[in-house]
Amino acid sequence: MPRLLTVLALASALFFATAGLAVAQVAPYAGAGYDASSYQCSNGTPVKVDPNFSSFGIVRVTGGRPFTVDSCRQVLWSQAVSGTTQAPSLYINVAYSGAYSRKVSGYCSTATSPEGYGGRYLQAYQIGCAESDYAFGHMSTGSVTPTAWWVDVETANSWSSSDRPLNQAAIDGAADRLHFLSAGTIGVYSYASAWNTITSGSSFAPVSTSWTWVAGAANCTSSFSTGLTQRLRQSGQTSTGADADYAC
Repeated sequence: MPRLLTVLALASALFFATAGLAVAQVAPYAGAGYDASSYQCSNGTPVKVDPNFSSFGIVRVTGGRPFTVDSCRQVLWSQAVSGTTQAPSLYINVAYSGAYSRKVSGYCSTATSPEGYGGRYLQAYQIGCAESDYAFGHMSTGSVTPTAWWVDVETANSWSSSDRPLNQAAIDGAADRLHFLSAGTIGVYSYASAWNTITSGSSFAPVSTSWTWVAGAANCTSSFSTGLTQRLRQSGQTSTGADADYAC
């Protein structure tokens, strides 16, 4: 009996060790990839994918700001599906401006906030919701499920400079709606100085997001939100002019 128990214990340990290795190898991203927008298109035709950055592609859906679309989004998506080894991802631009309230309609006009936002913060939440509704409705992914959808949070877009919780409500609204619509993983693209300017800082983590994608990052220990795991870093460019990205 002791020998049998030892054999069983060893077999069990080997099983769990092997299972652990299998899980470790199934990463959401691996290797080097790129992100692209209409800037990587010429007369509606995307530039070639750099073979050294062909593990994954991330395509912009919006046209640089909410409630717009990238003219090359569909051809870039098709290129990423056929030209990379992993399922591509998508990203959308999000922002907060009271003027965007006139763009809110349908589900988002009566949406309530699981985070408990009320009053003008609920209106900001509904604006973020509408931004995701618009972007999602203007993108067709066919039979391919994106690895993730990312919300792009940068100072180049409009934000409240006096009331950061309004910005946070809009980001939460965008992430919540995108998570519901896609039934997939949601991440945030930003960098520390932008995140600290737009939100309350590293302590803020949108409820429906899981990962960060850090712009201009030299390493994989630079997540701008302590509550989120860094999955990607963006640094430099590929030989064909797209932003270069690396898995973490």
